[in-house]
Amino acid sequence: MNKKGFTLIELVTVIVVVTILGVFALPRLTGNDDLAVISARDAGLSVARQVQLKAIQQADPKNACHQLVVTASQLGGNPFSGCENKSSQQVTFDGVSVSPAKTLSFDLLGRPYDAISNTRLSDILTFTFSKNGATASLCLNPEGYFYACD
Repeated sequence: MNKKGFTLIELVTVIVVVTILGVFALPRLTGNDDLAVISARDAGLSVARQVQLKAIQQADPKNACHQLVVTASQLGGNPFSGCENKSSQQVTFDGVSVSPAKTLSFDLLGRPYDAISNTRLSDILTFTFSKNGATASLCLNPEGYFYACD
């Protein structure tokens, strides 16, 4: 009796072993820096969208209470203390750096403006999150759409 092929037990065993390797071993081989920058980018994306929504709801694009402030290690609402309903959510990145530093405001349609020069963005703005050579990018298009753009 000469059978060719694999038994069901052999196939299930291989699938289980590959799954275990995929879940536990591969993330350790790629390093934590990749995960750190992706997590930072995703947290930044969430906070940026939240600040943008608050800015849309405020009906005053020149109001500094709902600006998105990006520094080398932080991203979030403007920490200006003279605001009642400010966008206070901030995310601080431990060991992850962000560039470029920028302060943005949004109009009623959610379109981004450079808060310093008060000019509307005309090109895609890319924020780069980096740590030890690992990078992840967050993009903002001129119409106000934030997205991961790696």
